[in-house]
Amino acid sequence: MENFDLFRIDGHTMRVFVSVCETGSVSRTAELFELNQSTVSHTLDKMRGALRDPLFIKSGRNIIPNEKSLALIPRIHNLLADIEGLVATENYDVTLDARPVVLAIATPALLIEMKNLHRLLTQLQPRLLLDIRRVSPRNRIADMLTQNDVDLAITVAGHRYPSIINHCSYGSEELVVFYDPACRGPVRTVTQYTDARHAVVGFGGNVKSEIEKVLAAQGLRRHITLSAPTASMLGNLIQGTDIIATMPRRLGDFTYKGLSSTPLPMPVPRIMYDLVWHRRNDQSGRNKWLRQCILDAGEAVE
Repeated sequence: MENFDLFRIDGHTMRVFVSVCETGSVSRTAELFELNQSTVSHTLDKMRGALRDPLFIKSGRNIIPNEKSLALIPRIHNLLADIEGLVATENYDVTLDARPVVLAIATPALLIEMKNLHRLLTQLQPRLLLDIRRVSPRNRIADMLTQNDVDLAITVAGHRYPSIINHCSYGSEELVVFYDPACRGPVRTVTQYTDARHAVVGFGGNVKSEIEKVLAAQGLRRHITLSAPTASMLGNLIQGTDIIATMPRRLGDFTYKGLSSTPLPMPVPRIMYDLVWHRRNDQSGRNKWLRQCILDAGEAVE
């Protein structure tokens, strides 16, 4: 193995290395960084040469980090954060910033928070654009943040984030059962709930919802007969049917206004939300300011 100078490992090399560790794919990393695969492979060779270790193990069509790499990943994350912190703007001034604020959210139940946020931002910068997008599917959050498609995201908590993502709690919401009163009555018991036909929003990924976990603990499951990409579409689809949907209560104030709702017939934890961002933006003056604005907008609702 060629003997590379350790100091030839720069920030770009470390970022590519971490991406391959987390994606398990040279080709996927090449897409993320807009490089060709041979360039990514050469970059990995620089790491291998400098550290005198193969760093990866072949696993089918992909590669996985070996023990040496797993030990390096958190240390490299810290190094990258320190490097990026050198150019962080500590005294951020929104009045001098014309860039749009791009925020991805997991559900329209956050409508009131988004109105509060837009009002707050435009008071400080009247020409500022708040670009709200949907987090879909859930497993694309890391890609959206890595590629700078979004500044931050508010997502449903309860699944494991990759190491490049940092997060904090953003609040919670009660779940209720929505139904069309012209087609059926409310569900009063667990048996009525499991016997009913259900509609769900397809968030992507294989994470079990809290509903599935609660039912599974009792040896039960629900019959899902309909899945839609958005909550608003789901609300329209169940109108005129006997299908029920378990969704955040506040959707009844706007998106599900034509439907009735009833409490769940069994205790289920409230749906929890997280505010998430890329680790490289931990010390960014702009990102820190945006995080606080988003948290303030959420607290104003409570």
